[in-house]
This record gives sequence, structure tokens and C-alpha cells, in this order.
Amino acid sequence: MQNYNYYPDPRENEIYLAERGERKRLGRAALAVTAPCFVFFLFTEFYRNIVLFIGGSLGFSEEKTIKFLSDPFVVSVAQIAVALVILTLPFVLSAKAYGFNISHFAALKKPRQGTSFPFFLFGVGFCAFANVAVNSAGRVFERFGLKSPNVREALPEGTWGFLITVVATAIVPALVEEFAFRGIIQGILLPFGEAFSILATATTFGMLHGNFEQIPFAFLVGLVLGFIRIKTGSLAICMAVHAANNLISVLASYSRSLPVSVSNMIYTVYILSVLMLAILGVALIKNENTFDFKEYQGVLAAKKRYAGFFFSLSYIAFFMLFLFRAVNHFF
Repeated sequence: MQNYNYYPDPRENEIYLAERGERKRLGRAALAVTAPCFVFFLFTEFYRNIVLFIGGSLGFSEEKTIKFLSDPFVVSVAQIAVALVILTLPFVLSAKAYGFNISHFAALKKPRQGTSFPFFLFGVGFCAFANVAVNSAGRVFERFGLKSPNVREALPEGTWGFLITVVATAIVPALVEEFAFRGIIQGILLPFGEAFSILATATTFGMLHGNFEQIPFAFLVGLVLGFIRIKTGSLAICMAVHAANNLISVLASYSRSLPVSVSNMIYTVYILSVLMLAILGVALIKNENTFDFKEYQGVLAAKKRYAGFFFSLSYIAFFMLFLFRAVNHFF
């Protein structure tokens, strides 16, 4: 007579309970990551209405408010103010609600010895070549008739105008975006694996830019900055790489008046230079385990972790909102 065992193995039950607990933690992490991103999207979507309301409350007409905010210098100041608030406060509050210790991962700790210079060179070089992905993506979308509006905003003039642009475009974004993403978001996701935290953070960082053209660049840059964050143990190098990359964009914007032939020559020299910097950075990285990541210590398999995060209700909602904004960007 065949003997049926109606009593399950206790070890299987323990694994099931452990996986269930980790899925719940992963779902809470996805909510903590996407909640401040929702706030950012909603604020930027209704920014114009918010400004007009504030202007009206102060007694300004809609025409005067729009004219005042059209000044390039005012635009730069507004960018600084918005970034300092909308890319810090929602992320901090979300992390606190999740029970995340901000000071543990988001603090400006000293980089590990011997990592600062090599990883800075590597990061700057990588970012320069990631920029090629943006141009390539733009050409691909143009073939399908999806050409994004080419709107060039006027730049503040004079020395003070240049300085405020550097602060608004290079310094402040580097500080607040790295604090929010490589600090808080990657810190929240780090318990689920180093490689997982880098990829998930880079994906979120890319989609937060809100359009298809910038995703390749933002995603690739997010990957290398997340990698640098893990290997140096500090946000400082991430911020330095981010600031250097944005500063190059500012300089390129202020050089629009140069002849095309001169601009192309400068661009070629620049690409070759950063390539050499990237190679030098890799050569100076002496640790043979640099491109290895710590293994995940939990019970969830990699597929279940990625599926649990990217197919959570909160992340699906975030993706749908991104898709709506990205499609509208072309119209």
C-alpha cells in the first residue's frame, strides 16, 4: 500500500514564510521609492498653475507673472528653489515613513582609500559616451515621426548669469539628485542586493526625466553613478561626476555662437580626451574584485526580486504616469 505523507516538510514552510516576508518588504520599498517620484511628476505637471495661483494671490496679473518668470535669470533661480525642495523633502519623508536611516547611506562619508581619483575619471568618461545614446535615441524616434520639440531656452547673460546657470544646472542638481537617488533610493534597495539596487535605481532615475530621449542617457549615467556609489562607499564622488558632466553641458550651451566647424572640432577633441580619462581611470582601479558585487543574503531568487519590484502596483502606476508624460512630450 502506497504511503502518502500529509505532513509538509517544516523547512519548506519556513522558506515560504521567509519569501512572503521579503516580498512584503520589497513591496514597501517599491512604494517608498515611487511615492516621492509621484510628487515630483505631479508638481512639474501643475507647476505653471501653482505659479499663476501664487502670482494672483500676490496681486499680479497672469500676463505679468508669466513675463516675470520668462526672464532667464528668474528661471534659473526658480530651478534652484524647486530642486532644493521637490528633490529633497518628499524623498526624506518617504524614507522616514519606510523606517530608513538616512544618515547611514545618504551621508557624505569619506570615499574608500584609493578610489576617488580613478572612479572620478571613469565616471566622467562614461558619462560623455552615454551622451551618444541620447543623440542616437533622438534619431531613432525621428525616423518614426516622433520628433521632440526643439526648444532652446534663453540663457542668462553676463558673468552673474553664467554663474547662476552653473549653480542651477550643474551644482544643485548634482547635490540633490545624488542625495535623492544614490543616497536614499539606492540605500532603500541595497538590502535586496548591490546589483539589484544599482539597476532599479538607474531605471527609476531614467524614467523620472519624463521623456524617451533622455532615458538612455539618464539610465546609463544612473548605472555608473550607482556603481561608483557602491565601490567608493561615498556620495561625494557621484556628486562630483554628476556636477562635472552637467558643467560640460553648460559650457556647450554657452558656446552655441561658435561656427559649426569649430564646435565639431571641440566636440571631437572632447570625446577623445574623456575616452583617455576613462581608460586611465580603469587602469588606476587596482582592485581585481572591483566589478564583483556582494551576493544577496535573502531567500528570494533574482527573478522574484526584480518581478516583485517592477511589477508591484506602485511601480506599475509610476510607469504608466511616466508613459503618459513621455508620449505627451512629443505633442
